[in-house]
Amino acid sequence: MIGQDPGRQVGGVIDRGVGLLKLAFASVLVLAFASALVRSLPHLYPTWTEVLLSSGVLTNTVAAPDELLGALGDSLVPMVLTWPVGIFLSFGVMLQIGSAANGATMGWLTALGLAWRRITPLVGCLIAYVLAFVVTFGVALFVGGEVMRTLVFDLPADQVGVVAGLIGMAAALVAAIPLTVLFVYWCLALPLIATENLNALSALRRSWRLVRGNFWQTLVVVSVAGFVVFAVASLVGIAGMLFVAGTQGGPVVRATVVLLNAAAATVTTPFFLATLLAMVEYLSPRRA
Repeated sequence: MIGQDPGRQVGGVIDRGVGLLKLAFASVLVLAFASALVRSLPHLYPTWTEVLLSSGVLTNTVAAPDELLGALGDSLVPMVLTWPVGIFLSFGVMLQIGSAANGATMGWLTALGLAWRRITPLVGCLIAYVLAFVVTFGVALFVGGEVMRTLVFDLPADQVGVVAGLIGMAAALVAAIPLTVLFVYWCLALPLIATENLNALSALRRSWRLVRGNFWQTLVVVSVAGFVVFAVASLVGIAGMLFVAGTQGGPVVRATVVLLNAAAATVTTPFFLATLLAMVEYLSPRRA
């Protein structure tokens, strides 16, 4: 049961998440590393930051738009191919943590089999997330484009690019607000599929009901856990980028960067998943 002090609520959930991670870490190690390794494979290719630096965009030099778009596409394709597999493996990790929370140990083969049997609701939730992202950003960019269209005729040619960039940033910020709210309300859907074997629609609805009335607590918990993941990934990513830049980025160097990123995510990803499961534990008795 959630107490009255918001600080204790957040601390209790985070502590429970850490406890679940400790409890299940030995059993989730194989799948967690496999998931992290698959999601780190795009680091074998130049990152978006490297592409922008090499193109001259961030150094105010002339860049060929077709070369820039081609390079960005080359870096995006590996992510599109690897991340769905990584998410599937992470779902298996979530199943293992949920099993450990109930006092049982689930092997990685069993977890993969169970994850495969629940692939339909998993994909359904992911489609809902993607559609929400595309529709929200699509509407924001459409409105921004209409605003830009009304202003462009009154602007000098040298200011069009600046204004377009500002409008694009404003549209992205405006779209981020409803997306953040929606993500918080839906953030427990995958843990509910893992623990209660719900279909996608039922999981999204139940997640919404659990979070309703506890939005700010859930937002803080997800933000804290997400910040840990982001901070570790950023530090490792910066170190890897500097390592690549200092050694001309050969195959062995990039493979080393992949392993470093995978090693970091092997800990941070299960922590984030365990925190979501802990949030379900905290909220479920209140909605029972």
